[in-house]
Amino acid sequence: MLNVIADAIVFSNLLALMALGITLTYMTVKVANFAHGDFATVGIYFVYTLFIVVGVSQYFLLPFAFLMGGLVASLSYFLVFKPLVNRGVGSVGLMIASIAMDMIIRSFLHIYSDIMQLETKKIFRGFIFQDFVFQIYNWTLPGILVVSTILSITLILSLHLLLTKTKMGIAMRAAIENPNLAEVLGVNVNLVYAISWFIAGGLAGIAGALLPFTMVSDPEIGWQILLRVFAASILGGLSSLYGAILGGYIVGFAETLGIYFLSKPPFNISTAYRPAISFMIIILCLLIIPEGIVSVKISLKMPWRRKQ
Repeated sequence: MLNVIADAIVFSNLLALMALGITLTYMTVKVANFAHGDFATVGIYFVYTLFIVVGVSQYFLLPFAFLMGGLVASLSYFLVFKPLVNRGVGSVGLMIASIAMDMIIRSFLHIYSDIMQLETKKIFRGFIFQDFVFQIYNWTLPGILVVSTILSITLILSLHLLLTKTKMGIAMRAAIENPNLAEVLGVNVNLVYAISWFIAGGLAGIAGALLPFTMVSDPEIGWQILLRVFAASILGGLSSLYGAILGGYIVGFAETLGIYFLSKPPFNISTAYRPAISFMIIILCLLIIPEGIVSVKISLKMPWRRKQ
């Protein structure tokens, strides 16, 4: 059971980072970005390629995954989404464009995998990363559990400080909430959006680079994980960064622990149905709380308080 809880924590850490990124892109150009999962896959393959060429541990290569994921996301914004927004394309058109971007990036990754497999004689489909363990007294902790938890806390706190304590963060919040007014006040909205997309892509890239420590990876893994990321973002409210973080942990624990108990007697459900849990979360959320959990107001009845 402890191993299952550890898996849930790791999966939730990565989901929270990716949901944070997809929510950030949605808040800028109001598009459900179907290519966001591919930013994570780009991070995976960039780190894997450097690992094969250089031979350094994948953990030390994580900053490069952030940079590459951010670069691909920024290029997507400048080359595709920004021109479409300038032409007045609506949210549906932008969503279709993101699906096209997803197909292009995935196709490129398939081609890249075939070429690299022929050139290096290494496996570029269906690979996993070897992990190390921490030994603390009688506890054995996998490295991915410790690293992903520390990394998630660090990145989330850094983003919080960026948004609340810096001029750039204040400009980002202003541009997201009211771009027209922000532009009148002298904020370079295009630059702010580009930085937002870079951060979002970087979060996806660095989270993606950790995925092979937990599951078999190939060019399709970004598409496979995207459903869970959308579930976390929708549950969080799509327009709340803190809601996305909370949604990531709820979906991560619900899916990991849920399939663990459902695969046991008396249910005996195959673990292949694990993604169905995220589907159910999306459907129930849209039916019951379409604006996400951040819209739920909890009123506490305090009988000891006197009425004014």
